[in-house]
Amino acid sequence: MSKYASCVIDPQGFPAWEAQDQSRCVSPLITDESCDSKQLLTGLWRLYPGHESDSDIHPDADEIYYVVSGAGKLLLGDEEYVVRAGMTIFIPAGVRHQSFNTGDENLVYYFIFAPPPGGPPKQQEQAWVKIQ
Repeated sequence: MSKYASCVIDPQGFPAWEAQDQSRCVSPLITDESCDSKQLLTGLWRLYPGHESDSDIHPDADEIYYVVSGAGKLLLGDEEYVVRAGMTIFIPAGVRHQSFNTGDENLVYYFIFAPPPGGPPKQQEQAWVKIQ
């Protein structure tokens, strides 16, 4: 076994979790469980066309979104921004945020937390359903 095999991530080999309302799904990739990452948590997050996420806040972790595909609207605090593929968003710890998919394709973020937020994983907290 290679020393760093768990550091090379193929998303096809990881589970995806879908929200019970079928508005979005998440695939955690770099985690403590997958590759012993203590300082980062990353993954892919998809918001389906015509849907919006729940309003969210992470009091103890900064978050970065890289918009992989799609377009939409993002609320940061009380400010609204248009987001589209190729953009990067920094969400400071403690800032409420919410996404809206205003396009006709999935709005896909590659997300990065540093450090990983405290509390239970989202798939347990919101009763997400494993889909792959």
